[in-house]
Amino acid sequence: MVIPLLPKGGFTVRRIGDRWDLINSRHYGRTVVLHSWPRDRHTEAFEHCYRLNGRTVEELRAAFR
Repeated sequence: MVIPLLPKGGFTVRRIGDRWDLINSRHYGRTVVLHSWPRDRHTEAFEHCYRLNGRTVEELRAAFR
């Protein structure tokens, strides 16, 4: 099961089984995983994704309140 999560405007974090993958959602064709984290390190994955998309970690925390 693949679950893509926001933000979609460039880099995206998706969950596949027991891991989180960072992918470039603007890349056409074959999906390339840029980095992976274990399932229990989801906060680190989301923070990294937000920073790569030019957003702050505070924006991430505000979105999930």
